[in-house]
Amino acid sequence: MSDLSPVLPDPRQYPESSPSNMLIHYAQSIATARSEDDRAMWQDSLRAALSEMLEREELLSLSVALAMVTSQQTYQILWDALRDAAECPDAGRHAVVFAVPVVLVVGSKNKVTLPERIADVDGLNGLFRQHGLFAQGAEVFLSGKLLHPDSIVDISSAQIYRYTRQLADAARGLPLELPAAAITAKDEGVFLRYLLGVAIQEEGAPAPVKLGGSVGAWGVPLMKFLGDQLKTDGVTLFPIPRPPMPLMQAIAAANHARLEVALQVFASSQIRLLRDQGQEPVAVVSAHDNGELHFTVSAAGNEKDWGGFVWPLAAQDVVGQIETSFRILMAECQVSDVRLVPDVQPESRDGIPLFFTADDWPVSQTLQ
Repeated sequence: MSDLSPVLPDPRQYPESSPSNMLIHYAQSIATARSEDDRAMWQDSLRAALSEMLEREELLSLSVALAMVTSQQTYQILWDALRDAAECPDAGRHAVVFAVPVVLVVGSKNKVTLPERIADVDGLNGLFRQHGLFAQGAEVFLSGKLLHPDSIVDISSAQIYRYTRQLADAARGLPLELPAAAITAKDEGVFLRYLLGVAIQEEGAPAPVKLGGSVGAWGVPLMKFLGDQLKTDGVTLFPIPRPPMPLMQAIAAANHARLEVALQVFASSQIRLLRDQGQEPVAVVSAHDNGELHFTVSAAGNEKDWGGFVWPLAAQDVVGQIETSFRILMAECQVSDVRLVPDVQPESRDGIPLFFTADDWPVSQTLQ
């Protein structure tokens, strides 16, 4: 495979300097600490400040700090500290609020609506116990409701702080408060839903739920189970579950996973379209000043049959990783002509979103 050193620039813009913000000061001090003792001191100070803000529900102050960071590194330090303060009490029995993100690839010739929940909740929870994701004997409950991303994003860090410390048991926890959201689709689409759960961590006991990591042996049985539960006449359904994650982590990771799958679906469909016409696909990727990456798959001399895909960059997205994953995908699809635009481009030209096709960007940018 060709050299996969990242080429694309990061188009996101950060303030050159931040105002006198205590949280940002602590985060920058962690990044530049000269010793582990200094770093630990600043981390303790940041956690204490965040805990006080969460206790008082000072969400505006938290939002301002996250918006004013001067680098992605500072953002990540601050975000990790916020997660730690919200989700991890210092000691004692507490609740663990987690989510299982599910990316659903749906295909249908007619307009259809999928079920809004998993009917067999006992079977769902039993499968997680069977495969060791839930500890034997632990108090854990995973709701069968398929929750829309907007419902999850609306759960604030202050609410998570409160739920973690106040939920008395798993079965009557957070998931019961949120409405399920059915998926209505026509043709082909990629959707994201969450299964939300609560586990009770007893002091000194093993973790009640296995969080994070990669999809293990449980992935295929869960995929089949979800497919059977959501089976709908006339629908081709491919559910892709991700591992259970703490709620704040799940929000960031799941949106990335949805875009990654959507990009794969777009690229494979567009490559097939061009090859069915006897044309060789060319991929072009560019970064734009509104914080987006634009992808196209086209063929030289064909101004009509090109397709474009937009990846809006989230705060924790790493441009180099997205680029590398796409180049690996193109190699797997046997697309050798991948062109990367090395400079940040405007969002649009003459009021039209800017995409580069095989005829727009010179072959000299092809990676061999």
